Amino acid sequence: MKKILILMVVLAAGLVGYNYVATGELKLVPGAAGSAEDQKVEALASELRAAASELAQAGRSAGLTGMDSSSQAAAALARIGRLEQEGRALARTLTEAGARARLEELLAEMEAVQGGR
Repeated sequence: MKKILILMVVLAAGLVGYNYVATGELKLVPGAAGSAEDQKVEALASELRAAASELAQAGRSAGLTGMDSSSQAAAALARIGRLEQEGRALARTLTEAGARARLEELLAEMEAVQGGR
């Protein structure tokens, strides 16, 4: 009985850890997708995370190997710029306060990643 309880606790901790990595939320079970506006904002956030990761990877590879990775960095910055334009266009159509607030956070994050243009 004690082993089963320990196994359940370990599995629950693993599930919470996986959900935190996958969604950024510390929950046992991921929440519902939310409204259509929330889904659009979260899709934009996911793309931003991917582009920021590409930018960081370009910096790491340039630092480690000494190779020129400016084209990779430029492509990642261009992608972030495109995402910023999409975000500003989306901001004009959002009606929910929560989605607008999350989008404003994302836009600020985009500007920070781009160097605060």
